Amino acid sequence: MIAALRYEWMRLTTIRSTKLALAFALVISTGLGWLIAAPSTMYDEFGNVVGEEAGDWYGAFGFPLTLTAVVASVIASQAIGQEYRFGIIRLTLTAFPQRARILTAKLAVVVLAAVAIGLLSYLGSYLGVVLRGYPSPPDGVTPVDSTYFLRGIVFVVLWSLASFALAGIVRQTAVGIAVPIISGLIVENILQFVLFERAEWLARILPWSTASRWSAATDPTGENVLAVGWAALGIFSVWVVAFLILEVVAFLRRDA
Repeated sequence: MIAALRYEWMRLTTIRSTKLALAFALVISTGLGWLIAAPSTMYDEFGNVVGEEAGDWYGAFGFPLTLTAVVASVIASQAIGQEYRFGIIRLTLTAFPQRARILTAKLAVVVLAAVAIGLLSYLGSYLGVVLRGYPSPPDGVTPVDSTYFLRGIVFVVLWSLASFALAGIVRQTAVGIAVPIISGLIVENILQFVLFERAEWLARILPWSTASRWSAATDPTGENVLAVGWAALGIFSVWVVAFLILEVVAFLRRDA
């Protein structure tokens, strides 16, 4: 098992695109953190400037994670999709004929990479808010619960595992990257609009749009019926497990 982990880790860390992805995650999170933390000018009823309202300090950490998750999905999808694309999977299975062992190693490396990218995104966001002049939350910022940052890391990990599974099922790297983006940003938003009155239960469990609500707080009025926070991640995790089961079956039984 150690040899398989070492093999997957070396493969991941020696690919040029991995370094580019890490650099992009750091740069984009720093830039977005700096922009989101910017205070907004407050005016009175006569249009006179009366002060500044604090920017979304915590949002400077949370919002960039969506793009960070996409970056992580690139690395996760390449962990399996590129091997099928270039036929390297045959060499891998020759060196490690026990498929369950090499698949476990791949999953472990994907999880580690996702955690590292998530933490790197937080680092970039912190650099952004520090450059903006807010090393700590300013007065007036709505606080978040104690698990906010942990949920962000779990979000990136689950997104990465879903991308890995999808890329492995269809043996295409692009599918693992594109499907979450297209489904989460376009298709599911349309489906929610169409289904909410006809099949509300289905609109509540759409995978990537549900996962994107990981940072939202529970509505105290109870008017928001959509899952948020840990509940949203719980629904998404069920989808991820389903994708992974299909990938495990496919990987263990299909020919390389």
